[in-house]
Amino acid sequence: MTARAGTPHTTGSNTVPGTPAGSPLPTSSGSPPSGTPRSPGATRGASAKDAPGDVRVGPLVWRGLGDLATGDQNAHGEQNSDGWHYRLVPRLNAGAVVTVTIGAEQRARAGLEYGGGYGIAPAPSVVFHACTSTTFFTGGFFVAGDGRACVPLDVKVGDAPTQHIVISFFKGHCPA
Repeated sequence: MTARAGTPHTTGSNTVPGTPAGSPLPTSSGSPPSGTPRSPGATRGASAKDAPGDVRVGPLVWRGLGDLATGDQNAHGEQNSDGWHYRLVPRLNAGAVVTVTIGAEQRARAGLEYGGGYGIAPAPSVVFHACTSTTFFTGGFFVAGDGRACVPLDVKVGDAPTQHIVISFFKGHCPA
């Protein structure tokens, strides 16, 4: 039920349950299945609860993350003097633990904004801990500058091997 920000090798101490950035949202049902593979280990629209633009890695699903490759950047993000903030609420199956880490080549310009309060610097890694029911987490991604980038993610589900995916933030097709 918490999201913790930290370095790729530790979970840090940024647990903030009960606050907007760290607390889960109520569960909800999703859309009909549809979609095609996104990159190795990730799928778009892989279950009855996933929509075509969703990206799933095991028990973790980001609604609409796959739709950010193209479209209206202003409709999906908010810009400030440092870059762009994209609010994306991931869904995590009951009891799951998933670690998400920004790939080393993009850590200087991209980060995760989960588990901290307003004004906290984006983190290179976050550990999501689900409650005993499906859990949603508030937060999102940060991309510096013009907010357009191919951002590699390392996603580790429990003790399983790390899965590598690449997410396009308004950059069109990104190589996996």
